[in-house]
Amino acid sequence: MTKIQQKYLTEKEDTTTPEHYLWISVLSKAAHDAIYGSDWRESKAAISWFKGMSRGFKEVCELAGRDPSSVYKKMQDPIKKREMHMEMVRTGQRYYVKETTPPEIRYHSSYRGRTKLLKNKNHVV
Repeated sequence: MTKIQQKYLTEKEDTTTPEHYLWISVLSKAAHDAIYGSDWRESKAAISWFKGMSRGFKEVCELAGRDPSSVYKKMQDPIKKREMHMEMVRTGQRYYVKETTPPEIRYHSSYRGRTKLLKNKNHVV
């Protein structure tokens, strides 16, 4: 067995090494990009990486100490929701609901630490 193979086996089994935490971070970053990413190219790339179940995906899951098939199953529902959202935005079918009342604005007075509530711009309580 070569040193590289030995290190690979050690990283897969030992869950307290910095390398293990690195691979967990890689997996969680990919999941975040797929579900919450604002850059659509990165989101689509992450989604296709999860959906493809490629050799790289399986290897990252194993190095992170996760079962690739369970990660794949767990990510299917959030990915479907994200893809549906992206399609709605692309076609202009997205529905927005705006607040009707402005939020309360609080500011700190410089005298004796008092906090005041500003209900609107013309009336201070």
